[in-house]
Amino acid sequence: MFALVLGFAGIAGAQSSGTPGPGAYDIDSLLTEHQLIKGQAARTDVIAWDSTSSVHLTQVETSVEMHHHAKHDENVWIIRGAGRLTLGDQKIKVKAGQFIHIPRGTPHAFHNMGSNPAVVLSVFSPGFDGKDRIYEDKAGK
Repeated sequence: MFALVLGFAGIAGAQSSGTPGPGAYDIDSLLTEHQLIKGQAARTDVIAWDSTSSVHLTQVETSVEMHHHAKHDENVWIIRGAGRLTLGDQKIKVKAGQFIHIPRGTPHAFHNMGSNPAVVLSVFSPGFDGKDRIYEDKAGK
């Protein structure tokens, strides 16, 4: 996400169905088309991509591990659910309707506090291809 892969789009096992083009997207339809698999902690799908940014729909059943992005800024809107966001040294309770800005280099993680998956929309700049995800437990090794 919040990379939610908050860096919510920075989630192992991220899914993509190619490079989506321009269009209007319905969140409920996207969630129906891209369902979490039983036991999957989180899932991220690319829903839009252009030369300057990418948009990712992330569902978080449990949590997203602490990580950062060295070359990407991330902006996250929480669509559904609530949780605890770790943003640098801060621990913040977040819920649907909130916006989080995560500058590049900022460690972040998310823990879902609800009984249903949290759903977030993440916008990365520049476009995120999944390679700029550095997990904190491996950052110094």
